[in-house]
Amino acid sequence: MLKARDMMNVEPPYCALDTSIEDISKRFVEEGISGMLVVDDEKRLLGVITESDLIDQQAKLHLPTAIAVFDMVIPLGEERFEKELARMQAIKAEDLMVTQVKTVESSAPLSEVASLMAESDVHHLPVLEDGFVVGMISRREVIQALAG
Repeated sequence: MLKARDMMNVEPPYCALDTSIEDISKRFVEEGISGMLVVDDEKRLLGVITESDLIDQQAKLHLPTAIAVFDMVIPLGEERFEKELARMQAIKAEDLMVTQVKTVESSAPLSEVASLMAESDVHHLPVLEDGFVVGMISRREVIQALAG
């Protein structure tokens, strides 16, 4: 039975918190990658940046709507607006990365990896051992493993 360690990329692309978004974008193009891990000096996972994050940064800003009730104005969607504004102003990895990241242990079977990707709608799974990054699995690696 295939395990995460058997199909993971053992040299996943990663960067530090202070890496510029410009440098990250260049690496995506030059290395032909679609996701990058953000790690500390000891390779502990801090977050993930994907193509979607870079594209979303350039998307239009949705202005919050408001409704007036008597003499009060109640803003709607203010939290979304603040998140989008912060994304648009991102200049470093720490400003853009997603910190709520699904991960798998290196001993996880292929079925667990595939299920987690499908149920969570993620394209990249960092692979950990004892809390440290040892690899990353993308959908491409899962399909290659299934193909033989």
